[in-house]
Amino acid sequence: MSQTADPGVATEGGPTKNPPARRHQASLLERFAGPGFLVVMFVVFTALMPDTFPTYNNLIAVVNNQTITAMVALGLLVPLAAGVFDISIGGILTLSVIFSTLMFQTTGGDMPVPVVILLTLGIGILAGLFNGILVVRLGIEPFIVTLGSGSVFIGISQLIANGKVISEHIPSGFTDLGRGEPLGIPAPIIYVVVLAAILGYVFVMTPLGRKIYATGANRDASRLAGVPTDRILYLAFMTSGVCAAAAGLLYAMRIGAGQPEVGSQYLLPAYAAAFLGSTMIKPGRFNVLGLLVGLAIIAIGINGLQLEGIPSWVIPTFQGAALIIAVVLTKVRGRRG
Repeated sequence: MSQTADPGVATEGGPTKNPPARRHQASLLERFAGPGFLVVMFVVFTALMPDTFPTYNNLIAVVNNQTITAMVALGLLVPLAAGVFDISIGGILTLSVIFSTLMFQTTGGDMPVPVVILLTLGIGILAGLFNGILVVRLGIEPFIVTLGSGSVFIGISQLIANGKVISEHIPSGFTDLGRGEPLGIPAPIIYVVVLAAILGYVFVMTPLGRKIYATGANRDASRLAGVPTDRILYLAFMTSGVCAAAAGLLYAMRIGAGQPEVGSQYLLPAYAAAFLGSTMIKPGRFNVLGLLVGLAIIAIGINGLQLEGIPSWVIPTFQGAALIIAVVLTKVRGRRG
């Protein structure tokens, strides 16, 4: 991502006239315009629907319904920050849903739940490693690689499921992990908060996070500076893969069944949230807090419009519009920089 030029740096025509305070105000506006818009949208929907929108049940349902998308999007942050796309997340999610539920069905529900979880996460890691090998070793364009591998993963899912929904012998010990409410909080929300905290710490507080950003900013220069860019790309794809697999597990836990091709519905909202998040909090960088705010904007907007009686076609339209707006804002910012 291009960094915005510092308005206080001298140019050929002489030093800028913007004082430091003005620069600080502009920076705050750019960073927190997104959260401000979220607050305004919340207030408007509350005023329009005071008896339905701001209720605890509605808001907790909105948050809980976005947990799978959030998990996928958080995994996407690593490859995006490293400068590569991963379009295979929908296929990996679908494969993990089918693989986990099929292991229970073929064993009559006797397969230990921890074993199923570990094996399914392993599938996500292997899928990410496969993408990494094609991109790093063979030098193939990441977008093309992951677009193709995602289709392969969906095809494998349909093959092993024989095109049917897998719903037999799913143990309650598995579904309770996705439906439980420890301390009155839905378990999926806790999982997302933990994942967001881990990734946020890595990006902000560790050398690894700085190396990921450096790889995305300029891979060749970072390699010359001693950054192990190949290993960073492997890590990026494997992280994205394991997060998509975890999202698939969460889906199977909540639904209690394995549905073919379910992962495709999470691709657009995950990218929309990630790109929208890169325009706020830390503009120009894919960041965890920005992503969560971007996801909240999309979720609250869709929920409010649905409560107003807007038809279902609004959902993909709103998500697509959010992605386009985010990319346009990023482009404008890049030119200004």
